[in-house]
Amino acid sequence: MVCVLVLFFCVLISKPLIAASSAEDIAKRVQAYYQATQSFTGEFEQEVYFKRGNQVKISKGRVFYKKPALMRWEYQWPEELLIIIDGKGIYVYSPKDKQVMVFSLEHAFPSKATLDFLTGQGNLFKDFNFGPLEQLSQKEVALSLFPKDKNAQVQKIRLIVYSETGAIKEIWFWDALENLTKIKFFNIKRNVDIKSSIFSFKPPENVEIIRER
Repeated sequence: MVCVLVLFFCVLISKPLIAASSAEDIAKRVQAYYQATQSFTGEFEQEVYFKRGNQVKISKGRVFYKKPALMRWEYQWPEELLIIIDGKGIYVYSPKDKQVMVFSLEHAFPSKATLDFLTGQGNLFKDFNFGPLEQLSQKEVALSLFPKDKNAQVQKIRLIVYSETGAIKEIWFWDALENLTKIKFFNIKRNVDIKSSIFSFKPPENVEIIRER
């Protein structure tokens, strides 16, 4: 997420401030930033590293989010894919395959923590243990999160965070099969007016609809 540019004198003193910060300090800033974010739009680049076969898949596109529980991912490269969360279910539409997969939120997100963050009720301190804080630069740190829920879909999350604001620049997460997904955000616009209609999905004609229950 986008960070406000730091004034020259702030840059000069930012290093000792970061050094004095703990994982808990940064988590508080991330939590506050998250709670104050009602919506955002932006671009993303996603890299998925599959442990088996040493394969890497790179995708790019746009993302839209609005509390509570509305999300739209438009994958534009290397092929089109649309993922919409409308607050009740998830629709995954592949124009190439002429196929729509439909999931309930409970089926897609069995972990309560995931649903809480989607709906705007997430709490880092309630749902995660923190690893040691890594200082990447004067402006950026890495915060490692380990889910307390043993049934969580991820083993570990690594947030690349702008230390001054708590804004998230990148999200890394490892799934149960130890595959790594990295998502980088660009050109984020926060707390903007987004029409709820873009989170509605009507399947095109002549597509196969698969419902997961």
